[in-house]
Amino acid sequence: MAEQPGTPGETDPYDLGDPAFTRQPVWSLRNGAQLLLAILVVLPSVFATSVAYDGGAATCEAGWLTTPCWRWIAVEEPIAAINLLFFLNVCVGFWVVSLVQRSCWLIDLYWTLVPPLAFVFFGAHPAAQGDPLRLQLVRGLLLIWSFRLTYNYLRRERMRFGAREDWRFAKQRREMKGFWWYAFFYAFLSQQVLLMGLVLPLWAIHHASMPIGPFDGILGLSMGLGILIAHLGDTQLHAFMQANAERARRGEAKKLVLDTGIWRYSRHPNYFGEQLFWWSLAGFGLVTGHPWVALGTAINSVVMFVVTSMTEKRMVARGERAAAYHAYRGRTSMWVPWFVRDDA
Repeated sequence: MAEQPGTPGETDPYDLGDPAFTRQPVWSLRNGAQLLLAILVVLPSVFATSVAYDGGAATCEAGWLTTPCWRWIAVEEPIAAINLLFFLNVCVGFWVVSLVQRSCWLIDLYWTLVPPLAFVFFGAHPAAQGDPLRLQLVRGLLLIWSFRLTYNYLRRERMRFGAREDWRFAKQRREMKGFWWYAFFYAFLSQQVLLMGLVLPLWAIHHASMPIGPFDGILGLSMGLGILIAHLGDTQLHAFMQANAERARRGEAKKLVLDTGIWRYSRHPNYFGEQLFWWSLAGFGLVTGHPWVALGTAINSVVMFVVTSMTEKRMVARGERAAAYHAYRGRTSMWVPWFVRDDA
């Protein structure tokens, strides 16, 4: 959910005036502690991976909780192993942290970090035999994607770690009495389904020996285009929010709808760019003879459609914006950048 520029509660998604930022300065003990937490929180998975692929015995004689058994699971069933690590380290571990902090902010940050970590995990497997050029192509694009989205997350959060959480989580926390247990499923287990589904093509490219071909190049270009579109969308949105903040400081009326730049041709170009990136990555499953890995991407697209609908309902929740946004929606494509319907 990191690509969604939301704010907690019912704060306007175009608003930069969230008081959470003033409560947690960048150069503060709390912000430093939150950053340290974000670094340390995945060390259990790093340690488990090093134990699994250190060349030790791959047997399971002493029970599944023992190190030999873990090696056996990781070597024989790497997809099951990475899901086990995610469940224990993220679903359970991050959930426990969220109970203490009353915030699910960590999962937003790790949306940008889990895919590169999954690439490393699958690449460390002793049976990994992917074509070196294909691996370099995907690794490079994945790192660019992660850097871009991490940069956008830090820019959106103004370098504050854990100062606020995604508006959907905050809304449920405020409205649901038993959100503390519901959050395990809503904020964390659901993310396992999405993230572990999206990284399945990374397993495919590490376990397929066929050489790189022209279709790989097409998919690589498509991934790069997705990154570019998403970056343009997020950057133009950020500039729009800053301009509105300046208008507010001058006592001027804010602009109600962003409908310039790439946003003139798509109401959610950042979402479209993300989908293009992931479907292009899923295409490597077809190239390597594992088309079934696209199932996770399909599930993510369905969820993204629901998220888009939620975002649009929120955009018209404020009466002064409703008319302008309805008109914008009538003339502009939802995801795919397309010609503007000026007669709408």
